[in-house]
Amino acid sequence: GRSRSRTEGGGFGDDDYDPGFSDMQMQRVDRSEAMSFERDQEVMKILESVNDLAGVMKDLSVLIIDQGTILDRIDYNCEQVSVTVEEGRKELVKAETHQKNSRMVICIYFLIVMCVLMTVVVVFQKLV
Repeated sequence: GRSRSRTEGGGFGDDDYDPGFSDMQMQRVDRSEAMSFERDQEVMKILESVNDLAGVMKDLSVLIIDQGTILDRIDYNCEQVSVTVEEGRKELVKAETHQKNSRMVICIYFLIVMCVLMTVVVVFQKLV
């Protein structure tokens, strides 16, 4: 279309005059576009870094949960060892008491006492 521009007299002329942007304005637009493109690139890099960081944090979270599970297992095993050792100690005390009171030990003591008594009897008979 035809554009009308003001003439010095204040009226509109019918000539085809479209000034567009001046050279300085075009340079500013070009600089703005370049800066905008650079900013977009930087924002995309930041976004990519944030996504990478989110992935690392997710992996770290999984590792922490796994480590906690392992620690729980170790703690449980330590408790079980403690219980088992205590039960073993009780069994050893019981075995020791049983061994002291066993019939075989009583028979051995009885035989020793009888041997001593017989020796005394034999010695006493030889003296008399």
